[in-house]
Amino acid sequence: MGRYKCAYDCDSSNETDVKFFKFPLYHSRRLKKWLANMKMQDWTPSRFSVLCINHFEEKYIDRTGKSVKLREDAVPTIFSSPANTEKQASPKPRSQRNKPHRKASQILPAQSPTASAATTKQSVQEEESGEPTEQVSAENSLTSDKWRIIADEGLMMIESFPHFFHGDYCTPQDIQWAPDDNTDAGHKNPENIIEVKEPWQWLGLDVRGPLPTTLIGHRYILTLTDYYTKWVEAVPLQLCQPENVTKQIVDIIAHFGYPVRILSRLPLDVVQKINSLLQTELNVSFALVVHHRQTGTADLITQHLINRMVSDLVEEQPADWDVHLPAKVFSLCCTEHSKTKERPFLLLCCNGVKSVQSPREHDFVYSEIQESAFVVQ
Repeated sequence: MGRYKCAYDCDSSNETDVKFFKFPLYHSRRLKKWLANMKMQDWTPSRFSVLCINHFEEKYIDRTGKSVKLREDAVPTIFSSPANTEKQASPKPRSQRNKPHRKASQILPAQSPTASAATTKQSVQEEESGEPTEQVSAENSLTSDKWRIIADEGLMMIESFPHFFHGDYCTPQDIQWAPDDNTDAGHKNPENIIEVKEPWQWLGLDVRGPLPTTLIGHRYILTLTDYYTKWVEAVPLQLCQPENVTKQIVDIIAHFGYPVRILSRLPLDVVQKINSLLQTELNVSFALVVHHRQTGTADLITQHLINRMVSDLVEEQPADWDVHLPAKVFSLCCTEHSKTKERPFLLLCCNGVKSVQSPREHDFVYSEIQESAFVVQ
C-alpha cells in the first residue's frame, strides 16, 4: 500500500505497513458522513483518494478475514482539531485539475439547467435524507451518485427532476439525468392503457453513465429490460452516441427476436436518430423505439435491481467492470424476482417462448403509445 497517501495528510501517511481505505464514492449518504467528519473545506475526493486506518475506531474494522476491511457502516471519526484542519485542506485532486473539460456534444445533447432546477434538486435531497442539506462545500459538490440514467428534458415534468452533478469525470453541468425511482404524474388518468401480457413484447431502453473508464475504454452501460419476464440485457459501451446504441439493439434483436416496441427516455432527437438508423439496418418502415416518460417507472423493482448491480459492480471492479458485467447480469436474470416470484431466465428461455423474426404489428400509432400508460401484468 506504499503508493497511497492519506487524504488527511496525517503523520502516518508515509508508513508502509499502514492500511488504507478508499472513499465510498458510490454510496452518497456514507460519503457525506465521511466528508462531514473530515471538515476539509473546498475539497472533493477522487477515486484514488484514501484514508488510513488510524482515522477509524476499532468497532468499524473487520479483522476476521485474510485482509483487514471496513464494516458496512464504517465512518471515520478520529481527526485532529478543527484549527489544524484548515491548514490540511488541499486543492482539487490532480486528476480534476489536469483533465480537459469535455463538450456536451461528445456525450448526448441536453438543455442547460435553470435556477429553479437547482432549487428542486436541493429540496429532493433534503426529503430523501430526512435532514437539511448541510452547508459544507465538499458535500454540496457531491449531490448524487457518480452516474445517472441519461435522459431527456421532457422528464422535467417529474417532480424530483432534474438531478445534476459535476464530479471526478468532469461531466459538464448541462447534462441532465433521469431520476431512478419516481412515478410519472403525467399518467395518473390516461385515456389509453396498454397492458403488457407477453414475454419480449414491450422493452425498456436506458443508458447509464459515465462510469469509471475500463482498461479498454468502456464508460457506459446500455440496458434493455423485458417488462413482462424482467429479463435484462446489459452491454458496455465506449460511447453512447446513436450509432453505438443502434448496433447493440440490432444485435439483441438478432438473438431474441423483435419486440412490439422499445420504450426509452433518451433525448428525443437521439431517439429519432436511432429510429432512422434502425430503419436502415433492419429494413423496417416504422419507428421501433418510442420516446416515453414511463420507461423507468413501469417496472421500478427491476430498475432498482439494475441500479444496485451497477453500483456494486463499479465499486468492486472499477478498472474492469465490463469484464464482470455479463456474469452479474446473468446472475440477476437467474434470481427469483420479487414481483413475478419467478426467475426471468425461466420465463423467457424455458417456457417455450419462440422469438419473432419479423417486425410485429399493433393497433397503436407512435403518438398514441407516447400518450398511453403501461400496465405490467
